[in-house]
Amino acid sequence: MAANKTNWKSCNLIEPSSAGSRLWQFSVSSKKVKLGGDLSVPEGENPPAKVVSKPWTDMFSRKMNIASLPPEKVFLRAVDLPACEPEELLPMLEFQVEELSPLPMTQAVWSAEPVSGPANEEGTQTVLVMITSRDAVEERLTELEGEGYLADRVESPLLRELLAEGTREDGAHIQLVQGADSVFALVSWWFDGRLRDVNSFNLPDHEESRGALVEKLNRVAWAGEVAGWMPSEVTCHLAKRGEVTADWKPALAKCFGDRIREVEPMSEVDLATATAEYATQSNAPGLMLDDYGMRYRQRFQDGLWMEGIKGAVAMMLLGLLAYFGYANYLKGQLSDMEQQVKTKGLQYTNALAAKARVETLEKRKALKYAALEAWKQVTVALPPELSFTDLDFSSEGIGGKTSRKLKISGSGEAGANSLLYSYQERLTRMETGDGASLFSDVKFGGTRADTRNKNQFLWSLTCSFDGE
Repeated sequence: MAANKTNWKSCNLIEPSSAGSRLWQFSVSSKKVKLGGDLSVPEGENPPAKVVSKPWTDMFSRKMNIASLPPEKVFLRAVDLPACEPEELLPMLEFQVEELSPLPMTQAVWSAEPVSGPANEEGTQTVLVMITSRDAVEERLTELEGEGYLADRVESPLLRELLAEGTREDGAHIQLVQGADSVFALVSWWFDGRLRDVNSFNLPDHEESRGALVEKLNRVAWAGEVAGWMPSEVTCHLAKRGEVTADWKPALAKCFGDRIREVEPMSEVDLATATAEYATQSNAPGLMLDDYGMRYRQRFQDGLWMEGIKGAVAMMLLGLLAYFGYANYLKGQLSDMEQQVKTKGLQYTNALAAKARVETLEKRKALKYAALEAWKQVTVALPPELSFTDLDFSSEGIGGKTSRKLKISGSGEAGANSLLYSYQERLTRMETGDGASLFSDVKFGGTRADTRNKNQFLWSLTCSFDGE
């Protein structure tokens, strides 16, 4: 029944109160437990989920939820055992707890812890055994589970005063706790600094219960005298919690006489703090049911899986939203670019058209100047015996170049053929103003007799211009 010690970072303790529940909140460090909050939860309301729930961060910053069990539902026994290491205590008791328990072991939940005090001559230690019914623990856990409070441990805070560190005065230490219609009495017998016996009684709050408590105390005293640890005169240290009526003290006087000393009990804050300190530092499982603890851990793990799946789905949805958002952005950018392309394309087409028109105009201009230049040259170089009848200037594009031709037709006096050859040669040697050849080629088109005038002949020359 041993549990592994875990490093906790925070702790909650919930206790029933007259107006509902009381929730204590603590921060836990390696040195101490510090109270962080004290919250009253009205009856019918649940503890704040933000305070008691365990999110995924609990894997790294552990939180312990402690459920309190009323002390009247816990049966107590003080036993002497050989001194041993803390982790060996519970296995050692497993062989004896069946004899100590008033309940069948199948219906009981138990735990134990050593009580501070000197070891006796035989080297034994005093151990407090706590036994309760499984039904009581289940009822408490089920009640808290319905309120959203999943407990990691079950403790009875009132026992922290009984187990507090420090030397106790010899005598009977009695705590009377006033309930709604009953009084709980926790009686511990201390002698020579050691806990000799412990008893708890839950008595109805009426006069007959006073005598019943005295009778039970006398039986314990007689048993202690027989065992040899009870002296003849015992001092009573009486502590009261709540509105305990005054008639309990005269009843106790029948057992202790005038040896009754009233003392102040531990405050509720100190009890809660001591419970949190023990729970967060102990290796013992307390009165928690193993199957409930496993179920709560499984629920926590399932919750982590669900949170992980939700997170993954949320990330996927965010990714899809980002994708579609970016896609819409790119679509908008594409539309803008397409519009720009259309605009630029139209402008480019217009520019090409304008360029083509300019080039055409330049070519026309060059053609005009070329024609004028050619006409001037061929006219100046023409011999008097020859005359023009026709000048035909043509231009065409071939292979990216412009080819221009000037066809000269004319007539001449009979016997002037030699002058025609000289004229052809002169045309071949003609140059432009920049020193380049005016014609790339001058071809002779032949001569023939003029049918209308026998003293005349007809001739033709074809002059070619290459380039621009």
